Amino acid sequence: MSAVAEQASKQEVKDFWNRNVCQTEFIKAGELGTRDFFEEAVRIRYKYHFYLPELFDWIAGKKPSGDLLEIGCSMGTDLLQFAKRGMKVTGIDLTEEGIALAEKRFALYNLPADLKVDDAENLSFADNTFDVVYSFGVLHHTPDTQKSIDEILRVLKPTGLAVIMLYNRRSFNYLVHWLLNAPFDGSRKDRCPIERTYSKNEVNEMFRNFSNVHLGIEYFMTTGYGIIWDLLPKSLHRSLGHIWGWHIVIKATK
Repeated sequence: MSAVAEQASKQEVKDFWNRNVCQTEFIKAGELGTRDFFEEAVRIRYKYHFYLPELFDWIAGKKPSGDLLEIGCSMGTDLLQFAKRGMKVTGIDLTEEGIALAEKRFALYNLPADLKVDDAENLSFADNTFDVVYSFGVLHHTPDTQKSIDEILRVLKPTGLAVIMLYNRRSFNYLVHWLLNAPFDGSRKDRCPIERTYSKNEVNEMFRNFSNVHLGIEYFMTTGYGIIWDLLPKSLHRSLGHIWGWHIVIKATK
């Protein structure tokens, strides 16, 4: 498992994401926290992560009207999509800034959500609470990723569903970042203190206490997006993503 500054503390990780609320660096429309701002966030996220709405439909179909926890919800872009699909949603984030934006967002769209600052490694929920736990690109940034996975198992109801994304070491994106010594998240001047990638074998071992573990590979990320991304048809992105994609998508049941 590769990492940057493995000795970094959780407080350093929290401080980084408070300074760099996920996705805000890409959004140019509207003032922070306005409807225009949130609509632009949706447009950008699902233009590039275009497989996600299919995943949301699949999760909602498996657990209609279920209780869903998102770990690392940030400003609530994905969490809102689950709420719109009729699920009862709870979102946690390590950062106050992310939760503050998520609260504005759900109030703006008049949808209910339980939102709070919490720690993936020490979830403040009782055993067997949720039908679904979803976490997208978050757990590879916490100091003890295995502990967070064990916590997910604990709070899931029997036969509950975990859907988790972790970074894939055997990917085109990892190779480019390694060659350029570029950060996965943040910038060279302000890099996320903990960044890990995994192989499929490592992920299977981390989820050994779950049942029916399925690993999929998604998201052929072209650096810089823009023209290069737009020139490639979506079908080619999807095909390349299944081979060299940056995302390991784990679907597992308790």
